[in-house]
Amino acid sequence: MLKLLKEYPSLILAAFKRFPLAIAFAFLTSVAFSYLFTIRDYNLVSIRDHLFPFWATFYPVAAMLIALTTSLIQESRKSTRKTPQILTSVSWLVISFTLSILYVSTDNFGDKQSIGHTIIYIYCIIGLAACFGPFWNQKNDNALWFFHNKICAPVLMSFGVTVLFIIVTFALLVAIIALSNGSRDPGLSALALTFFFSVFTIFPVLCMAGIPSIDKCIEENPTLKNFTTTIKLKIRSKQFSFSFDCFKHIFLPLYAIYIVVVHIYDITALQEWNLPTGTIFSLAYVALICVFIIQNEYYPAIIKPERSSEKTIARVLSYTCIFPFVTATIAIIQRISEYGITPSRFNALAFCIFLCIVVILDCITKTIPSKYVAIILCVIATVSLIGPFSETNIIRNAWLKNIEKTLVNEGYTAYPLSEKDTKKFFSDLWDKDGHTASIIAYQVKMLHFQSIKELYRFFPEKSNLSNIVKKYRSISRTVENDKLHTMPENFSKFAYVDYTFKHEDLVTRNDTLFFNYPLKDIDSTSSKVFSFYVPKQNWLDKDIKVLETEGARFEVEFIKFAQWENEKHQRERGLRLRGMLFME
Repeated sequence: MLKLLKEYPSLILAAFKRFPLAIAFAFLTSVAFSYLFTIRDYNLVSIRDHLFPFWATFYPVAAMLIALTTSLIQESRKSTRKTPQILTSVSWLVISFTLSILYVSTDNFGDKQSIGHTIIYIYCIIGLAACFGPFWNQKNDNALWFFHNKICAPVLMSFGVTVLFIIVTFALLVAIIALSNGSRDPGLSALALTFFFSVFTIFPVLCMAGIPSIDKCIEENPTLKNFTTTIKLKIRSKQFSFSFDCFKHIFLPLYAIYIVVVHIYDITALQEWNLPTGTIFSLAYVALICVFIIQNEYYPAIIKPERSSEKTIARVLSYTCIFPFVTATIAIIQRISEYGITPSRFNALAFCIFLCIVVILDCITKTIPSKYVAIILCVIATVSLIGPFSETNIIRNAWLKNIEKTLVNEGYTAYPLSEKDTKKFFSDLWDKDGHTASIIAYQVKMLHFQSIKELYRFFPEKSNLSNIVKKYRSISRTVENDKLHTMPENFSKFAYVDYTFKHEDLVTRNDTLFFNYPLKDIDSTSSKVFSFYVPKQNWLDKDIKVLETEGARFEVEFIKFAQWENEKHQRERGLRLRGMLFME
């Protein structure tokens, strides 16, 4: 690392010669985001509605990556022609500007989302091209493995240097601002501009400087890294030393323990059919990262024809993430069947499908070429983001079919419903099946927000559907007041109350919440019950300072009402009340 740090000045100069256009776009990116900061009076929505600001948010970064990728591919082909750089740069300029014009010229949410997905897809293709493009014509992954391993240290060091630069410059600017007496000191803007310059120029340039030569990567043969650590001990004038492999004797045992625990957890979850999707998917994802690290470190042993302990370990442990991802796929499907499909669940399922395909091919071919992985990823990304099987189309059609099915089940066949019938539909469905009502309310709300025209075949377009469905989702209302209490006249006793009411303690009638507070006597087991109520309007106005009933007055410090759905898909409520109770 120190050797690399000493070589960096010469490497930076070499980077300006290797990647001149990419570095120029790195500076342009800082200028673009600095410009967006200077027009910060726009909020994010208004930036999306203006052509040039929206174009500036995504064009420069992609242009820098395209220029860098083109340079690397040319370097691998030993080409110095300027034509490829001109073609790729001009093409992206035309494509990006066309996408920006289409985006700001349409008010349809679906069209905007499709354009956004297209931009994401382009970024994915650029990233894959940067990783695999220079080595696409190689017979094996040796050069790719060497390239990725060599670039890790420069990237980490570039990140560290960038963070250090930001900290130092921020400290200096904060000191300058503190010494200044002006109310509008330019140092505040300088903080933001320094951050943009560090992230979008310094960091990319330092990373480019650390990129190894493509020819050197192709010429090198993969060799196992040396993780051996020697520890020397001196006991009673006698010196002892022993060596061990940190990766084999520390990382691998820890991963083995981890994967055993994950398998036990997943098996238990499947037996009880209690599948916490987020936890299961996170555990599988960590296992995948560990397997990727093992495969990467033992790659030189894997490609050799002769058997070795490293090759056996890598092959065996690489299959340990299969069951966690099978469990994760089952959990996601189960979640979709119970709660419906959402963008996050769709993407998680697509990722699991991608991994299953890669694992199957890896089992068949023993070592799957990386270019196949890139092609599979491109295909899944294309299908998921663009076309009839895209995330947008699948989710929209699934939600519309679910809404229509539920309406038919509830006896509604004449569409669109009036506003009165819409309210009645949700109210009756909530009383009958709160779980289904909550899902339908969410889907209607999102489709209404996206202005999907097909939704208005079922519900009135001009009504405020967001307000109608709002009450059929999870609700949480909180009111806090000052803690100043005074003893009212004709009251002689008081007690400080901090009490949580359960679902069965709460009753709702005519938009009013009723609950009873049992105050136990100190010297006996008997208790006195005080009945209180809070009208709905007081919650909306956040005006809940005093609750009064016969013989008692409660001054509220804190009150919170929550309504949610439990694991059995039943509606539950709770109330937390804190304050001073005064009694006659």
